[in-house]
Amino acid sequence: MQVISQVDSQIIAEIRRCLADATERGLIASAKWLSALLLSVPAPKRLTAETTSAPMDISGELNDHRQKWLNNEEVDAEERDEDVFNVARKCMEARQYHRATHFLQNCTSAKARFVSVYCRFISSEKKALNEWHKTDNTRHQPSLPTNTAMNDLLDSVKGSTDVWLQFLEALFHHRLSRIPEALDILYRILAICPWNWSAWTLLGQCLDSSIALTDALTNIDLPLDHPMPQIFQIKIMNELHTATNVEIQLCDKLLGADYFPNNLWLMGQRGRALYDTIELAKAEAQFESMFRIDPDRIEDLDVYSNILHLLGSREKLTALAEKFLLLDKNRPEVCCIVGNYYSMRVEQDKAIKYFRRATLLDRTCLTAWTLLGLEYHEASNYPAAIESFRKALDINKKDSRPWSGLGAAYDAMGMPIYGLFYYQQALKLRPYEASIWEGLASCYELLDKPRDSIAALKRAVELLKPSTTIRRRATTRAKIIKLARHIGDKKEAIEQAIEYIKLCDKELFHVTFRGTIREELVEVYISSMHDVAEYHEMHNGNLKLAYDYYTWLFALDPFTYRFKHTLRESLKKRAGCDLTDQDALRLGYSLEYKEGRNLLVEYLQRAGSINDAQ
Repeated sequence: MQVISQVDSQIIAEIRRCLADATERGLIASAKWLSALLLSVPAPKRLTAETTSAPMDISGELNDHRQKWLNNEEVDAEERDEDVFNVARKCMEARQYHRATHFLQNCTSAKARFVSVYCRFISSEKKALNEWHKTDNTRHQPSLPTNTAMNDLLDSVKGSTDVWLQFLEALFHHRLSRIPEALDILYRILAICPWNWSAWTLLGQCLDSSIALTDALTNIDLPLDHPMPQIFQIKIMNELHTATNVEIQLCDKLLGADYFPNNLWLMGQRGRALYDTIELAKAEAQFESMFRIDPDRIEDLDVYSNILHLLGSREKLTALAEKFLLLDKNRPEVCCIVGNYYSMRVEQDKAIKYFRRATLLDRTCLTAWTLLGLEYHEASNYPAAIESFRKALDINKKDSRPWSGLGAAYDAMGMPIYGLFYYQQALKLRPYEASIWEGLASCYELLDKPRDSIAALKRAVELLKPSTTIRRRATTRAKIIKLARHIGDKKEAIEQAIEYIKLCDKELFHVTFRGTIREELVEVYISSMHDVAEYHEMHNGNLKLAYDYYTWLFALDPFTYRFKHTLRESLKKRAGCDLTDQDALRLGYSLEYKEGRNLLVEYLQRAGSINDAQ
């Protein structure tokens, strides 16, 4: 694993300086993130660093921490603007952005210019959103609001040497879809001010793949052991839903005693990575440990509720929904929790109501749009599901879930060509996701391309984890057998039948299933047993295996396969040896799978398929 430099007094001082700068400029999200990161540094180390830096004079501290972007002229300008700037900041805190801009119109410092331009930007964003909402529920409404003031804002900050004004320049380039220009500026300012979390967040919005992430980290002139590139890697891989054990190990490293122990953001990222790698029990434990530290934390609750929903933890999800409804019912994350609660209770109308409410509270809430689409899909309202997934893609095209959701909706509507396209887009983002391959196979089957469907299902089987439910693994394998038989591919059918028999013998038949799924899987098992027995008799020439399969087949269904009893006797004569002797041949079925066969007998006895006498 990459070496990461330990947190020392210099890093703590840099975080404090950047936190102060972000707070002064009204970058609330960045300041909140940095303050939580600073607080997670162990108190002895943090307080020691503060004591060490205390004797420094003001000018020396400024020169030490802002030497690359703050000169003496700028310090003098900030002193002249200080009183006006404080009034403007209070107006900004009160969300009176026009008044803040008015007060700052004659100020000359870069800090005052930043707040003035940033307030103009926020005001123009609000205006664009209001104009956008005027066309709600009409065909004239664009997919996203359009801010017509963006070019003027960009002109007002072009050519600045201040790193914070350069950040605004990069932001406006990004909003105008000029990604290369934004990237060039971000690479430059992150090399100067690496703890600017707003810049890292904006950089993440410019990246759409793990390859782009690697290129970006290569282009930023930072020491290889600096913590921020590693933190950024965790963030982006989670946003792309492509996190692996590498990101989980990075989280473990950064949560160590020498870095940021018990940092809730890092713990949340670790929980998200575990969720994306389908380690649901570990992800649940991670989130529970987070909420023991901060029981009222709302961030990441939507992901935690998804995990509880998938695990079927109804009591925990109920308690979570009741608690946070009383705490803050107007947060989109809380609405997602309640929506998941009603979804688990199969009260789809109420679930849709709360997911829809989350989207109204925050139209950029990707989780809410995705869950809304899934709920509409469960309710067989496929047009509404498609609309929800498209809204999610308008927010973030890097998430594979809306793409695969669109594929599933079009597949369910009997439009496999469209479904195929969207599943392929999802595969570009998550090529190792088994469920996407399964959806792709379904579309190929509808398009009468059984061989492509078989190839996709085989890829899905390879990607299914051992922790995946046995029902899903057996059902997927059974689909391959069915398709191979349909096209007359005997070799493929036999290979898959043997694998299916192994799977069932080892794992399946000591699991209780009810209803048609049990009957279907047992039926496939018996038919696979028959095919494999015939194969060994007629083609493979292994009479011992054929005899064992026929014996077992007769035990499973003596009424249907009673004629096989005579065939078994003839096999004994053809072999010229005692096939009932388990030491006669080393390749006998009963030797390798004896334990599994006994489990199957017990299962079928309980199911009433055979009786104890047999």
